[in-house]
Amino acid sequence: MWNEKMRELGARRSVIRELFEYGKQRKAEIGAENVFDFSLGNPSVPAPDTVKETLIRLLSERDSVALHGYTSAQGDAGVRGAIAEYLNYTYDADVTADCFYLTAGAAASLTVS
Repeated sequence: MWNEKMRELGARRSVIRELFEYGKQRKAEIGAENVFDFSLGNPSVPAPDTVKETLIRLLSERDSVALHGYTSAQGDAGVRGAIAEYLNYTYDADVTADCFYLTAGAAASLTVS
């Protein structure tokens, strides 16, 4: 029973994926510069140079396995702590790292919420 349900789920695209495919089709028809595809959140502009420079620096200074490995489900504690520190300093907030749950995309964020 469960295997059949999972097969059915995998056999059809989600609405988001359908919109993504439609965006690709429209780009081919009318030009990529005329389509603003927000379906999957793929970047449409190059990352700033500072992002590239930071990635290169991190790869040369840190363990690459740790850099691209998984974090805890809530997200890296150091990053969450830095976010809390920034908000506390900038807005006189009173938050801790445990107030944050980091995700890789809006769909995951909405699911967690």
